[in-house]
This record gives sequence, structure tokens and C-alpha cells, in this order.
Amino acid sequence: MAFPTAHRTLGALLGLALSTAIASAAPAPAGAAPDGYLSQKVEILVYAADAGFEDSERGWTLRREISLFEGYLWRYSLRKLSVDSRLDVVHRKLLAGEFRDYGAQFGFLLDRSAAVEADLRARGAADLPLLILYDPPPDRPNRLAGRTFFEGRHSSIPLSSRYFMQDGFYRPLHLVMSHEYLHQIDLAFSRLRHPAEFLDPDGVGQGDYPPCIEPGGGDLSLRTLLRFDRSCGPVDWELLAPSFGTWNPR
Repeated sequence: MAFPTAHRTLGALLGLALSTAIASAAPAPAGAAPDGYLSQKVEILVYAADAGFEDSERGWTLRREISLFEGYLWRYSLRKLSVDSRLDVVHRKLLAGEFRDYGAQFGFLLDRSAAVEADLRARGAADLPLLILYDPPPDRPNRLAGRTFFEGRHSSIPLSSRYFMQDGFYRPLHLVMSHEYLHQIDLAFSRLRHPAEFLDPDGVGQGDYPPCIEPGGGDLSLRTLLRFDRSCGPVDWELLAPSFGTWNPR
């Protein structure tokens, strides 16, 4: 189905606004003083069930949500995190062995399987942080909005139909992507042995969370997690730069 003109106009306006924001985050010329932010490339690998996904209304909604995801992290980290997403759509049948079974409560989630690794290598993206979005096969139903695997190497997000209801804003996909990406950031701080510098988004509302973190969950909680550490001081983003080459100081 062709993308409606009104939707294309909205997408163009959003793209223009985002490009303006990211342009302000462009790397400084050689010899210039750094701007004080970190940049990271992120691979977004989409396994779509329909052959015409790229030009469908769902495809345009997804592109918009990716732009909003990038802008969300830039804005609410107070211009400290610039994420450059690369979208790749893959059309192949997902095999049953590529999923992890989390039981009756959580269902199945697409793993970083050998076949997924091959898809990444073919695209030169095997070493990038990864978000996998996919249409769940009928025999591998999920019951989660998404999950970041404990290893922190990727997040898996099933493309539920609710993300594409009411022009995609029924349950904004970019917030789900942001939530899962915050898990990857949290695990990166933990690997650096600075777990107090960033808080687990699943813990929001617990009694031991600091008062500067919005307890209600959702959008407002994610915004405060991008600003405050456990002591309610600003997140020390510079800790990510020296040890993780995917984050580059600018």
C-alpha cells in the first residue's frame, strides 16, 4: 500500500527536524574543540513478513519511529548521546531454532542466532550494538514488548500490531526502542564496574530508587533515567568513551 501524502508530509517534517538537530551534533572539524557528546552507530535489523514492507505504511511508520528514537535520546540526555541508526530490512523465513523460549509467561524472543550473525556480517554490522525488530512467526508467539538479552549484545522487539494502530502512536514504538536501548547502556556501565552511574529501567518505581527518577514508568521515567544517576547527580557519560569503542567522544 502506498504511503499517504499526509503521512509523507509528516515524515518529511519529522525528518527535517531531526536532521537539523543531528546536524548540530556533527563531528567537530579537525583542530576544533570537542562538543562534549558521545556518538554511537546502532544497527536496526528488521525481519519483515511482508515482501513490500519497505514501501508500506508500516515501513514508513517504522522509519518515523526510528527518527523519534534517535531524537529522544539526543534531547533527553541533554545533548550528550548522538545515536546514528542504520536500518536494514531482511526478507527470509525465521527458523524455530533462532528463538529463545521464556515459557508460558513470556513466550519466545528472537535470539542473536548463527543465521542473524551471518546477516550482520553480510552488512558489515557484526560489531555494532543491535536492535532486532521482527514479525513473530505463528508458531513462536511472544508475550513481551521487548527484551534486552543479559549479555547486552542485542535487544529483541517483536513488531506487535499495536505499534501500527492509530497512526503508530497507540503505543509508540520509539519508547519501546528507547527502553531496551537504556538496558544496553545500563549493562555497559555495569561492565565498566560503575553500576551506580546508570539505573535499570525495569526498576523504576521500586523503593530504593532515588527521588529524582520519575516513579510512574513510561516516557517520564525514561527521561529522568537519561539525566540522573543513583545519587541524583548528572550521568557521567564520559565513562563510556574510553573502554567501549562503539561510543566515540565528539
